Amino acid sequence: MTFEIWIAFVFAASANILAPGPAIVLAIRNGLSLGMGKTIYSTLGNVVAIGCVGLAVTLGLGAIITTEPRILSVLRVLGGSYLLWLAYQNWQRGMISLDNLTKDDKGGKDTTVNAGADTNCIAPSFPSSLEAHQDPGSAPYLFRQSLLVGLTNPKMIIFLLALFPLFLNTKAAATPQLLLMTATFMGLSFLSLSAFAYTAVKLSRLIQRPATVTFINKLIALIFCGFGGSLIYFGLTTL
Repeated sequence: MTFEIWIAFVFAASANILAPGPAIVLAIRNGLSLGMGKTIYSTLGNVVAIGCVGLAVTLGLGAIITTEPRILSVLRVLGGSYLLWLAYQNWQRGMISLDNLTKDDKGGKDTTVNAGADTNCIAPSFPSSLEAHQDPGSAPYLFRQSLLVGLTNPKMIIFLLALFPLFLNTKAAATPQLLLMTATFMGLSFLSLSAFAYTAVKLSRLIQRPATVTFINKLIALIFCGFGGSLIYFGLTTL
């Protein structure tokens, strides 16, 4: 792959990465509720998901999907269902609370959301068997959550399957080129999600009214619901 072709790939990949999607919404939500330090784990989860999908494409995922296209339909339904679950959680509990925004603004050390605390919390906590054993603000929880969102995102799979062949040099070995494009896509995604999260952290200082925090929580839940519902619809219609 020549440098010129690689630059062209960077522009094409950047256009896709900057398009609004579940990963960006998740990064913004975590940036508002947890701060930059914790959101990095969520960003890494999405980057690892991209690496897994890119590796699968390199190893021949396209041939499998061509043989059995219903795989993408099932993946759409699974991914949409998980996004609906995230929407329900955010609507009921509200990951963003005025208490955490105030702590972050004053330079407090602890910006982790305590799902069970009701002091200054805008939305009531929503207990579940999973969260009873793991802090929703912990690094493993954030990493796994973002990893699942990334792995069940058919848009990324379809994009990589369609994009990679366009920039392959047929006169050179394909595997090194595919790995380079995967690594590039991972790096661009990391930079993009980090930028969105950083912007959210800065904007959190402007949010000091309970009504505003409640509105943001509900809006994020509705966005997740929209993404999830559309994925399930298209998945069921193509099964």
